[in-house]
Amino acid sequence: MKTSFTMITEMAFRNLARHKVKSIITIAAVMVSVCLYIFVDSWLSGINIDSERNIIIYEMGAAKLQSKAYFDKKDDLPMYENFNGWETYSDVLENAGYDSAPRFVFTGTMYSASAQAPMEIVAVEPGAEETLLRYSQYMESGRYIHNGVFEVAVGSMAADRLKVGIPQRPTRFELEGEIVESVENPGDRDFVLSLYEPLSSRQKQKNKFFASKEEVLQDGNERMVLKKNIPGDSMVRLWNILASTGRMSVRISTVIDMKDIPETISSQKFNNELLPVFTAGERDLFLKAYELDTITSSYMLVNDDESLGKQILAAMLKYDYSGAIRHVNQLVEAVVVGVINSPNPKTNANIAYIPLDVLQDETGLMLQGHVTELLIRKHGASDSAFPGRFESPGTINTALQTGLSAENSSLPDELGVFGWREYAADYLAVSAGDNISTRIMIAMLFVLSFIGIANTMLMAILERTKEIGMMRALGMTDGQLFMAYMIEAGLVGLIGSIFGIILGCLINIPMVTYGMDFSDVAIQAGGDFGYRITSVFRSVWKPGVIAGTGIVATLLSALMAYFPTLRAVRMRVTESLRFE
Repeated sequence: MKTSFTMITEMAFRNLARHKVKSIITIAAVMVSVCLYIFVDSWLSGINIDSERNIIIYEMGAAKLQSKAYFDKKDDLPMYENFNGWETYSDVLENAGYDSAPRFVFTGTMYSASAQAPMEIVAVEPGAEETLLRYSQYMESGRYIHNGVFEVAVGSMAADRLKVGIPQRPTRFELEGEIVESVENPGDRDFVLSLYEPLSSRQKQKNKFFASKEEVLQDGNERMVLKKNIPGDSMVRLWNILASTGRMSVRISTVIDMKDIPETISSQKFNNELLPVFTAGERDLFLKAYELDTITSSYMLVNDDESLGKQILAAMLKYDYSGAIRHVNQLVEAVVVGVINSPNPKTNANIAYIPLDVLQDETGLMLQGHVTELLIRKHGASDSAFPGRFESPGTINTALQTGLSAENSSLPDELGVFGWREYAADYLAVSAGDNISTRIMIAMLFVLSFIGIANTMLMAILERTKEIGMMRALGMTDGQLFMAYMIEAGLVGLIGSIFGIILGCLINIPMVTYGMDFSDVAIQAGGDFGYRITSVFRSVWKPGVIAGTGIVATLLSALMAYFPTLRAVRMRVTESLRFE
């Protein structure tokens, strides 16, 4: 008996129809697995793409020019690892087709009239910053900073902690007490109150599941929120009213760290920290500049030769000697002029932006033209585009070297160009780990589905043992038998995959178009999910994954029929015919 492929396929279809319930259940399991994998993969990919894009367009651009020593210690924000002459590098980059923005990053504590908070403070050139990055377009209230004035724009989280800016969600007691009572004009008081309304019952119910203990307020002290669609001029008036109460005035307390050869070094520090690491030549340099004072048991600087001092300082810094960093306490008075609430939670955290030019002399940080980094992005780069080869560190470095060479200059060895992936390596590694673990969990559903297919095929083959024996007795080969049942199982996977792909795409349409809004959760989580996204998580279309998932599910389904069929063909024909 010769059986064609067409007849074997028809037999597989008939077998599916003979066991409708089992077939439908197994098809449904495959459908759910395929649909869920497509949804999760598309969603995670969308979250990662948006997060990485937000790092580029709100945090750092495509790359940074900075000292290599700074990059090695970047988590500590070592302000003493700075450089000058950035204007020359910026001009060269502009001629090569790049935008650039200088920054000086440091840490400090910001004090308002009623609170304080540790801050990361970024001194910027506002015009260049607005050209290269986009966070300044997301002012929750107020405006972005201007050159020449001691003013700051702070992240929304910092504004809440410091109680500066326009309060977004005060309690009734806070609004009617410390906020309104500080306003002197009765008309202004009424105006401020008129802009707020109680959190609606629907909003309360919506937030109830995620509410912290602080959100569960007693009667009479409900949460107040700004009304929607308040005109711009009313928001400006509200800001000015609150600013007149001193709410926007802040002080920044920081420590200026400078590289400097120390005036004195205790003999204990020299013997324990420097002597073991200094080379013989370096020790000779040290002894030319310092003399041991037997009374104080300290080495005193007695040689003010500038060249000798630079050599000793370089040696100390090479071995990370902490005494080579001089610390100067500084207090800077400023006024908050705006609050930032961008799609990137990092810009909304405890961060403040201040004009770079006001920090140059003794009233600021005595920067004298130094910066810690120069952000770089291709001129006219699309916000939706990821940096390509033109924006790679190697290409940017070559452009710098070529441009400087044309001016008979060169890039100092201590400076380097670092790409956004190098800077975000820790975040990208954590994100990749989360994605792998999630995909493994989803893959387990596939395993369960295919175990179900194998079980279904095993039961079907056991029920057809006599039938199989009869077909083998009539001349059906083992290969044809394998083909028949693998086609049957493959059809289960194919049909389940088709329905799974259709359902997954239908679910993906609104997820790509609108996404899922987690803004209420973000409020309780402090605006940070761990991703560089503040509220809306969107999916993306991945045609290759969608098609590949269906193909893999179909092939794996077909393979699941192999072992049950192998059991059947190993049974003797006579035993098969007698099987009960």
